[in-house]
Amino acid sequence: MTKVIILQEHQEKALEQSVSVIKNGGLVAIPTDTVYGIVGNAREVKTVERLYALKARSKEKAFPVFVRDVATARRFAYISDAKAQFLERVWPGPLTVIFCHKEKLPSVLTAGKNTIAMRIPQFAFALALLACIDIPLVQSSANISGMPAAKNSEDVIASFANQKQKPNLVIDGGEIMGMPSTIIDFTANQPRLVRSGVMTKEDIDMFFQNISNIN
Repeated sequence: MTKVIILQEHQEKALEQSVSVIKNGGLVAIPTDTVYGIVGNAREVKTVERLYALKARSKEKAFPVFVRDVATARRFAYISDAKAQFLERVWPGPLTVIFCHKEKLPSVLTAGKNTIAMRIPQFAFALALLACIDIPLVQSSANISGMPAAKNSEDVIASFANQKQKPNLVIDGGEIMGMPSTIIDFTANQPRLVRSGVMTKEDIDMFFQNISNIN
């Protein structure tokens, strides 16, 4: 049975046990600023493979990662100074950005592609976890691939009730909005919208206007 910790009642315990699980190769379901997600050590091949199995996800689909800060993102991806300055303005937030990676993470994570999607979530617990563990976290929504995203811990548990694989730990942060992040491809000179999410069309239009000259 998956262990559940209620964040509001046991914040320190939730953080300590999440760090322990991740450092030991496990997977933790956590609340974020978008939907509930599952995170693990992005540097561990077995952890990434377990996440694929848990979600019944095709290995042709790469996983995104959470990073602690823009400096960490630049350790793993090619990000120009101008784009880094832009990221400092929009992160943390519900915006996932795709860059060309530096081949410092397992190829199973990136599905053998030369790109990686990264984000800093705007959620206190996720930020605290990233600060404590100081490694990139492979992450994906806490549901079976193709199924609705989880908006609370009950959704997370129900999603994997019939699966052999389950998260090692679920952090119950209450109900959250349940909207995915917006994804922008930044691998070319001009950014390309890959997925609309929390950001409205007006937000996206303003976003593109503000970054049209970033190279």
